[in-house]
Amino acid sequence: MLATLLINSGKVVTKEQFFEELWEGRGLVKANNALQALVTRLRKLLRTTFGDEFAAQRLVTLPTGYVLHAEPDEIDAKLFERLVAVAHNELATDPLRARDLLGEALDLWDGPVLEGVSGGPMCHSSVLHYEESRLAAIEDRFQACIVAGIQGGVISELKKMAMLYPWRERLAEMLMVALYRSGRQADALREYNVVRRRLVDELGMEPSAMLQDRMQAILNQDPSLDLVPEPPRRRATG
Repeated sequence: MLATLLINSGKVVTKEQFFEELWEGRGLVKANNALQALVTRLRKLLRTTFGDEFAAQRLVTLPTGYVLHAEPDEIDAKLFERLVAVAHNELATDPLRARDLLGEALDLWDGPVLEGVSGGPMCHSSVLHYEESRLAAIEDRFQACIVAGIQGGVISELKKMAMLYPWRERLAEMLMVALYRSGRQADALREYNVVRRRLVDELGMEPSAMLQDRMQAILNQDPSLDLVPEPPRRRATG
């Protein structure tokens, strides 16, 4: 129940949604009574942990259901999303700051999402959503390092992630670019061949057009792959 309320913080979770989430829509005898009993237990837990005023203000009963009020930064998942959004805005202009923000966001993770919670559809979909968001943030952090020209320091970590998630072609693409910019053109092309062989053998498909184009650019030593130097900063006058 608490996980469902936190996922939907600030929004009303209806009784029907709770029935589906907690009991998978089974025709529970006296379902309303069972739900109210859970709410009572949760209120008691909140009072014991945070005090009477907190419990009264945060967990609110409405005619259609219940709502838990929480500030965005009080929930790690919401703070994670905010930091990632800020990092996206910084990526093109200040990749080092974007890298640091993404690192701060990823440091909020200390295990699987909702570990130990056996929830229903809402919890399951949230687990998938946040796990995908975590992987995307890891990829964005690699991208920030490459854009900033410090790709050498992430090659080993990129290799590890590419092995753990072999179907995420963006990881393979960034690894290829990082290897190429580190003067390892042959290794970059070898990485492409490894990915292509795996895709063909296990899925019967060729790499995406994006990955094929990147391979051709590396093969041809395309200047677009070179690190663009940061323009010199103007000195303040006056």
